[in-house]
Amino acid sequence: MHTRKLFFILLAGLFLILSCQRADAPPARDARLTVIATIFPLCDFAREVGGDKASVTMLLPPASDAHHYELKPDDIVRVSHADIFLFVSFEMEQWAYKVINAAAEKTNMLAVEAGKGAMLLPLTQEPGHGHESDAMEASGDREEEPATRYDPHIWLDFANAQTMIDNIAAAFINKDPSNSETYKQNAERYKARLQELDRSYRTGLSDCRTRTLLHAGHWAFSYLARRYQLTYLSAYNMSADAEPSPQQMLMLINEVKKKKLPYIYYEDLAAPKLAKTIAAETGVGLLKLNNGHDVGKRDIQAGATFISLMEGNLKSLKKGMQCP
Repeated sequence: MHTRKLFFILLAGLFLILSCQRADAPPARDARLTVIATIFPLCDFAREVGGDKASVTMLLPPASDAHHYELKPDDIVRVSHADIFLFVSFEMEQWAYKVINAAAEKTNMLAVEAGKGAMLLPLTQEPGHGHESDAMEASGDREEEPATRYDPHIWLDFANAQTMIDNIAAAFINKDPSNSETYKQNAERYKARLQELDRSYRTGLSDCRTRTLLHAGHWAFSYLARRYQLTYLSAYNMSADAEPSPQQMLMLINEVKKKKLPYIYYEDLAAPKLAKTIAAETGVGLLKLNNGHDVGKRDIQAGATFISLMEGNLKSLKKGMQCP
């Protein structure tokens, strides 16, 4: 009995020594880059480039409207503590300069316009009609909030997505040159996957019965349409807040009938009220498309990636345009 009691006393003493050692030991410092990206495509790209060398989080809550996001004081605090702040462009996040200016006063955070150097398409002036304007190139270096002139959904051209990957990799190397080879290799590996995705789109959409993408939502898929020579018709310009006019509705319905479209498209998180109205008038089916940044919390938790979303879009496009 005495031996047993002595054993428990010694065991308790050992636990006390170990617990004190843990309490006294300084917490391990996370050596990874801390990166904050505004929206889902950037967050996914940054995770692919950074791998286990970067801790990447998304600034905006899932499915937020990046165009008109209302900054919170906590957002600026979070960005100020990051090594790198990634945003798409001053066309997409028109409020980005506010975060950059506020954070620059406190830290050496590196702000990166990931879309710099990408090809830009001007916004269409008339909802319901495709554009025929020449492409432009992003220049960046804005100091004040501009009006939106170009379609900001640049990642839907997979060549632009590769430009974004290059910009992200360059920023990571700038901040963490000791791991430059890792970032370069990760970037090249992911760009190869984007190139394979591009080939799948070109092959899959090369011989379809119709080449019209009628989208009962806001103007988001012009880059995708231009890259694969599709005719793109959209119900709204950049915002789907206001209802289209009766003339616009009639025009869309007439297009569906005239071209004998079997399906029309709506965005994954957008209320398909308009799409259902057009479908009821014309008897066509409905298919979802995802613009790449309106990604819900459930999809993110389920492990959705930019490439998996684009693969889903390709299936919908092939079905909707009756591709073999």
